[in-house]
Formats: sequence, structure tokens, C-alpha cells
Amino acid sequence: MDRLTLISLSLLAAACGVGVLALPLLRDWRQRRLSARTIDAALARQRAVEAAQAAQGAATTQNAQAAAPRAPGAPAAPGAHPAARATAAAAPAGVATGLGAQLGARVGERFDAHWLESRLGRAVVTPEDQQLLEQCGWYGLQARAVFGVLRLGLPLALSVLAMLGHLGAGAFAVVAWGFGTFAVAYLAPKWYLRRRAAARLRMVDDELPVLIDMLRLLQGVGLSIDQSLQVIVAEFGSMLRVLGPELARANQQFASGRSREQTLLRIGRLFDSEDLKSLITLLTQVDKHGGAVQEPLRQFGLRMQEARKSRMKDEIGRLTVKMTAVMVVSLLPVLLILTAGPGFLGVIRMLANMGGTR
Repeated sequence: MDRLTLISLSLLAAACGVGVLALPLLRDWRQRRLSARTIDAALARQRAVEAAQAAQGAATTQNAQAAAPRAPGAPAAPGAHPAARATAAAAPAGVATGLGAQLGARVGERFDAHWLESRLGRAVVTPEDQQLLEQCGWYGLQARAVFGVLRLGLPLALSVLAMLGHLGAGAFAVVAWGFGTFAVAYLAPKWYLRRRAAARLRMVDDELPVLIDMLRLLQGVGLSIDQSLQVIVAEFGSMLRVLGPELARANQQFASGRSREQTLLRIGRLFDSEDLKSLITLLTQVDKHGGAVQEPLRQFGLRMQEARKSRMKDEIGRLTVKMTAVMVVSLLPVLLILTAGPGFLGVIRMLANMGGTR
């Protein structure tokens, strides 16, 4: 079996794999297209019925006006005003457009949910990936569907390009490049999610003292917990790049009917930070049982500052050790040359002179 046959067989196997992976997506796309056609047909029928009802209503109104007796000298009613007719004609179209947008959004959500609940979707987007997406600030079915499609499409495209770029090499090298590229590209999105989630967790630790200070100030002027959170989101949300959007989402959930404890505990479970969990526990207890929260917040802030100082001291100690290695590698040779260089040169000249005299 020659080289071209092996390459052709490997490309055929790759094409078969792509076809098997793309078959559920094609089936879902066909169902979505059929659903869209059904919705368009239903909207067209609804517009026709509304137009017929509007025409029938206008004809009834004109007949009633024609049958009604007119006063002497009163002008004849010429029919509906043009602006009213335009409004009546535009109203069904606007209602149909809004209904079509809502139905399209529902169909898209149903498609995303159906794809994510399939066997391939559960294998590509795991519960750990969902938690990482939420830690990165990406919620909803659409974010998970985009992540799943990206995690499938990017490795396939890059592996095919890598195999096509190394066709001149051996068959083993082509297959190795294809599988290696696929593996790296498949794991790269999750690596990015982990790095972004870790960075956001560090930002939460940095933003938590600022949040505590703002809560202390707002509680000092007499605002409640709910009012304080609303003011923080509305006025100081730009300062809290991670906690600001999460608190805004918690306020929306609270406005939709959930309790304050549920909305805040979701943030505590999302970000694995003991300080944040302690603050949320304190806020939920005060919101449930009442009481003064300014003094506990002050003590909690002082404790966090002490813990932050301890972490900074540990980091400075680690940096000192790292800088010692850098100094040994970079500065020690320079010091040896400057201090011991003249002595070595003098010894070399003395030995050279002794050899010349002999």
C-alpha cells in the first residue's frame, strides 16, 4: 500500500467521522427549518384573517355611517381618516412581527436545549463546563450551545488543515498531525475557560473589600440591604467588574420572585471563596432576622484586610525566592567578572612573563 492510498484512506476516515458528528446537527437544522416554515405559514394565515376582519369592520362602520341620519348642513362622512387606516394596517403587521420574533427565539432555545440534551451535547458540554461558563459570566442555553459548536468545529477544521499542510510527509506523520491538532484544539477552549474563571476568582478577592466598604457606608446612612445592593449596582457597578453583574443578576432574580437568600447563595456557590460565603451568610442573616450590620461589616472588613496583608507577605516571600534565582543567574557572573577579573588577569600576565623569561 503506497503513500497516496494511506492518505486517501485517512481522509476518508476523517470525512466519515465528520459526517457522523454532523448528522445530529443536520437533523436538528432540518427540524428547525420545518418549524420556521410552519411558523411563517401560521403568521401568514393570521395576517390574512386579521386583514379580513379589519376589512369587514371597516365595511360595517361605513354601512352604519351611511345608514345613520345626517343633520342638515353636516358634511358627509367620507370614510376613515388616512392616518387611522394606516395605523390599522400597520398594527397587525407589528403584532405579527413581534410574535414571529418571540416564536423564533423560542424555537432557537428549543433547538439549543434539544442539542445540549442529546448524547453528543452532554459529552461535549459537561456539567463542569457549564459551571466554568457561569464562572466566566456566560449564562443561558445559547452560551453553552456556542461553546459546544466551537469545541467541535474548531478541532475538526484545524485538524483537516494540519493534515492537508503535511501531505508531503509520511502517512504516519499526517495522521499524527491530525490527531495531535484535534486533541490540542479540543482541549484549548476548556483551558481558556479555566484561566478566565481563575482570573475572575482573583478579581472577586480583590473586589470584596471594596464591596464591604460600600455596604458599610450605605448602611451608615440608613439604607436597607436591598436598597444598598440596588444603589451599588446602579451607581458603582462599573467599579465591580465581576461582582457588579452578578449582583445585578441577583437583583433581577429577587424582583422576579425569588428570595434574597436564594439569589445571594447562588453567588456564593458559583465563586468558591470563603470570604464571599461568609459575607453572604452575614447579609442573609441580617435580611432574615434584622439587626445592625454596620459593626459586623467593619469587623469583617478588618479581618479581610489582615488576611490580605498575610497573603501579600506570603507572595512577597515567594517573589524574594524567585528573585534570588534570577540574581544568581544574571548578577553573580557580573560580580565575579568585576571583582575577580583583575586578579585573574594579573595571574595570567605573571605566568606569561615567567614563561617568557625561561
